[in-house]
Amino acid sequence: MSRLENKVALITGAASGIGHATARRFAEEGATVIGFDLNAAGEHWQDVVSLAVGSEFVTGDVTREADVVSTVEGVSKAHGRIDILVNAAGVSSYGDTTDVEEDEWDRVMNINLKGSFLFAKHAARVMLAQGSGSIVHIASVEGLLGLNGQISYGTSKGAVIQMTRNMAADFAKRGIRVNCVCPGAIETPLTAVLQDESMKPIKDQMVSAHLLGRFGEAIEIANAILFLASDEASFVTGHPLVVDGGWTAGSVLSV
Repeated sequence: MSRLENKVALITGAASGIGHATARRFAEEGATVIGFDLNAAGEHWQDVVSLAVGSEFVTGDVTREADVVSTVEGVSKAHGRIDILVNAAGVSSYGDTTDVEEDEWDRVMNINLKGSFLFAKHAARVMLAQGSGSIVHIASVEGLLGLNGQISYGTSKGAVIQMTRNMAADFAKRGIRVNCVCPGAIETPLTAVLQDESMKPIKDQMVSAHLLGRFGEAIEIANAILFLASDEASFVTGHPLVVDGGWTAGSVLSV
């Protein structure tokens, strides 16, 4: 269990969901993990610290460049390097094209897209100086498929996928790989609203869209992120890895 031994990993959105599952998984594999989130990590961050000595948590806003810069500089100064960046901070949003207010559109784009750009921009400078690094963004199958009522979220995630390709091209000759993961529906705080009884018809429809007939678990996405971040994916860059329980593969007919 040492696929990330001696690696320093910076993970945004690390207080919960996919971000926290990834932090714990990285710690299990020997990485020193620095978590970043607008929300405090709480007691469960001790799981990460107990697995990886030197791991810590920083509270800040991914949309504020000053917070991003101070965090990246702090990690670089304390640990001498940044080997992995995982951009897992994100928010969901519901509403079609005629319903979404300008403030909501800006909120989603700022967190899901701008925040990932800012962290990649500044972490990449550290990686370029050391000559190596791996960046993994969290996109979504909704960045690959159109879905009604998801204009803001789907657009933001589609942009993350294209940003991944552009960044991969920027850094391919300079030692940095850039990839993204496109999850299907995952049991996280972002999908907790679907637990309400009034949302059951929508959740049932979403479950049925997955060939495997269920939502995914955060650890299943964390394992995919681990692969892309590790040296095992040394020949992979610019790739949107789909981890969606078969959502984009097709559908099962009742016969």
